Amino acid sequence: MGHYDFDTVIDRKNTDSFKWDMNGELFGNKDVISMWVADMDFACAPPIVEAVKKRADHPVYGYTVRRKEFVQAVAGWLKKRHNCTVPEEWLAFAPPGVIFAIHTMLHIITEKGDKVAVQMPNYDPLFDLVKKTGRKLVECPIERNRDGEYNVNTDSFREIISREKPRVIITSSPHNPTGRVWTRDELKKMAEICLENDVFMIVDEIHADFVAKERKHVAFASLGEEIAKNSMVCYSANKGFNLGGLQMCSLIIADDEKRKAFNEQMSIMQTRLDTTFGEVATMTAYCDPECEQWLDEAIEYVEANKRFVSEYLKENCPRISALESEGTYFAWLNCEKLGLKGRELERFMLDEARVAFCAGYEFGEGGEEYLRMNLACPRSIVEKALRQITAAVNEK
Repeated sequence: MGHYDFDTVIDRKNTDSFKWDMNGELFGNKDVISMWVADMDFACAPPIVEAVKKRADHPVYGYTVRRKEFVQAVAGWLKKRHNCTVPEEWLAFAPPGVIFAIHTMLHIITEKGDKVAVQMPNYDPLFDLVKKTGRKLVECPIERNRDGEYNVNTDSFREIISREKPRVIITSSPHNPTGRVWTRDELKKMAEICLENDVFMIVDEIHADFVAKERKHVAFASLGEEIAKNSMVCYSANKGFNLGGLQMCSLIIADDEKRKAFNEQMSIMQTRLDTTFGEVATMTAYCDPECEQWLDEAIEYVEANKRFVSEYLKENCPRISALESEGTYFAWLNCEKLGLKGRELERFMLDEARVAFCAGYEFGEGGEEYLRMNLACPRSIVEKALRQITAAVNEK
């Protein structure tokens, strides 16, 4: 037994929760089980809660200053947790979040009409922002082998990059939605191909903290200085410590000119300052040993949820299967045997099973027959959702 309680169901309805209070508006049914958007239904680590309460006791919530201790905390966490040593001057910050940071960097180094590659399937805002800002999307498919595992086909990747000559490629590591944790060799080969073709890499590592210790996330900035200087790595405590509502984002931008240009944009848009509670929560998460213990136990709990889902489906609903998820708190469900895809699959789950997922079609090419299931919640919620799914499939 661990020290922390992940089994207790916390009622988040009527708390302005995007995950639970938007179901009626988004899905037409406010009573569906929410297993979609990427936040946890777990209480934050106790030291974070106490630190935020302590700061809230001071009655003035004015503008903050980013202290040197905060920068040191971010660098220290990267080194301790991910064996990634970076000079503090390489760090930059974008309080609104990772997508805002990516949007800003794209405007710095590309213009309308320029090509931007994205590995597909992928987190949909990563390619939506490409299209919506007038850039041309180049899709780089990741491939599934016979065992269902997703891999980067280096030859195919090189061919697409060499032929299309995008200015930038955006990828996620660990991969969202499949949960693949890319190996050092996979990342290095992609990085070398991009260097050869003068393609800048934007790497979304927001789920990096939520990887089981035996899997080992490989920090992109640890691949060498030349690779680091051809990239921007996006990082945050939001996923690992469930701080999404505090809108904090840390970045590794090793190239001096790009970092200077990025910081100038932050200054122009008046987003150079952190949120009062976000700074307190992030520093506590990175510096208090109890928070790291909480994170390790949360990962263990979700890993057990993943095993539970896989075994339950095999025994009770074999027409749906869960691909092995190496990182993140998602399960990527293969629903090919249901004979449904896209919005039809989504509506079936909403109307018949009464469970809300992130539908696979949202993640682009290759996701139409899949569902992304958020397992960062008590086991009882997972089990209830699986029972409803199984009943709906059997009725069908």
